[in-house]
This record gives sequence, C-alpha cells and structure tokens, in this order.
Amino acid sequence: MARLEERLDDAQAALATLEELANRDGLSIAERDGAILRFVYTFEAVWKAAALLLEQNEGIAVGSPKGAIRASRRAKLLSDDDAEEAGKLADDRNLTVHMYKQNIGDAIAERLAGHAALLRRWLDALRERVGDGT
Repeated sequence: MARLEERLDDAQAALATLEELANRDGLSIAERDGAILRFVYTFEAVWKAAALLLEQNEGIAVGSPKGAIRASRRAKLLSDDDAEEAGKLADDRNLTVHMYKQNIGDAIAERLAGHAALLRRWLDALRERVGDGT
C-alpha cells in the first residue's frame, strides 16, 4: 500500500503543477508548452496510479493508458462520460510529439482546463477508493 500512496502523492503533486497554469489566459508560447508538458506528466502519473490501484485492489492488470481508462470505468472510478473524455486525453497526450505544428499546441492548450478537471476527478476517485479500503 505504501507504493500506491507514493504514486497517488506523485500524481497529486503533478496535478497541482498543471492546475497552476491550466486556467490561465494569455500564456506565452513557452508557458503554453510548459503547461502541455505538465499535462503529459500528470496524465502519466494519474494513469499509472490507477493501474496500480486496479491491480492491488481489483486484481485487474493493465499495461496502457487506455487499458487503465477502460478498467477504471468498469471499476466505477470514472463515469462513462469521463472515461470517453479520458480517451481523448490519451489521444492529446500522444499528439504532443507533434507540437512543432503550431495548431496542435494551440488546440491542446485550449483543452487543458477540461483535462485538468477530469484528471482531478479521476485522482479524487482513486484517493476515495484507497480511503474506503475497497
């Protein structure tokens, strides 16, 4: 359980950095790119925490972000709508390697506030599950 708590704490710290920039308007290109990097590492931290919780608490082994999303939906850690949106987060994470295309960076940046809110709901559900002991 200590490893899971560490993963959840890492995800919480990552999300705090994303939330710091996600709702700000007028970011410079460098700030925008920094905010998108924060999204990438926050998404990684949250899905990996979910994967560990699913393995330890539900006996479900997942090895990919979309696998963690599907299993989180089945385990009621994500609603159907949030699971669908989380799939779009994974797609945006994959698009970040094409940030050299200005329009991709701009499009992802426009979705950061919604992405941060969804990652917050997912992380809160994970923490609640650990707190329940179920």
